[in-house]
Formats: sequence, C-alpha cells, structure tokens
Amino acid sequence: MSVEPVVLRRSSWMAISWAVVAGLGIGMIVAVYRVTEVNGFRMGWQGIPAFLALAGAIGRVANCKVILDEQGLTVVNPFRTHRLPKPAVKDVSVDEGGTLEIHLEGGRVVSAFAFGGSVVDHFMGSSAKAQRRIDVWLKPTRPGMHSEDSGAANVRDALPRITWTRCESADASLALCVVLTISGAIWMALTGN
Repeated sequence: MSVEPVVLRRSSWMAISWAVVAGLGIGMIVAVYRVTEVNGFRMGWQGIPAFLALAGAIGRVANCKVILDEQGLTVVNPFRTHRLPKPAVKDVSVDEGGTLEIHLEGGRVVSAFAFGGSVVDHFMGSSAKAQRRIDVWLKPTRPGMHSEDSGAANVRDALPRITWTRCESADASLALCVVLTISGAIWMALTGN
C-alpha cells in the first residue's frame, strides 16, 4: 500500500505570490495604457515582457518545496531539484540563519530554498516545523534501525540525483516573455523610420 507524498512549503508563499503577480499585472496594464496614450503602442508594449519576466521569476520562487515520499525526499529549489533517496539522508537541521539543511552521506549538505531563513520565519518557525516533520519521516532509516549490511547496501545503491527544476507556469511565462521580446523587436525594426 503506497502512501501519498507529503508536500512541505510555506503556505504564505503561494498567497503572497498570487497577490504580487496580480498586483504587477494590474500595474502593467495601467502602465502600458498610460505609456501608449503618451508615446503610442510602439513604446507601451514593452511593459508586457517585463511583467512576464517578473511573473516567471516569482513563479519559480513560489514553486519551491520539499516533498517526502516512501523512497526519498525531493528538494525543489528555483533552478535545481535534488532527489535524495531516503537511505542517503543522514540528518536534517536548521542553520543559524534559519535555513533548512538536509545532510547526506559524505558530508554533503542540500539547502532548501523553500525554508530559507527570514525575519517572518524567526517568529513563525516554519523551518523548525519542517525539520521536525522530516525527522519523523526519517526515523525508520536512522542508524541502528536496520542491520549494518542492509543499510550499507542501500546507501551504495541510492545516489542523489540533480535535475533542472521545471515549473510549467513560470517556464511558460518566461518563454512567452522571450517570444514577445523578439517579435516586438522585429516589429519595431520593420516599422521604424
């Protein structure tokens, strides 16, 4: 019987991200309208790719999370995703700055951007809560819980994997920004004086 993955993230990030993107969108519409009124659409359209780039960057940050499942832990950061098999995870801690850190075999440390230190976290304690949740998830594979031989074999077979982070909405926004910028530049060059 498989257990559903547990997703750990700061719940405030999604709400703040949507509010910021909505505010930027409204601001972009107003700015494009006003610039177009004064200088024409030839200048006004340039606010659209700027908005799309900001929305894409915010989307990548909002996508950050830590996912726990039966086989391992996944740390989704803005650009890189770390898939850490459960046997490779030695410990989890929160550093002095409040950042959640996953400690692996061989002394390697993976920091979770989703639980980076902040002033708000100092009062809310979301990094410490995530640490406690991961500790509970990790307990069955801590040293001494299994025989030495099976633990060593599992660690040898379980290597961390790093991939580029995919976030469909943020990637679509950034791709649309590039397409719009290139086509807008071509349009301006072709219709210039």
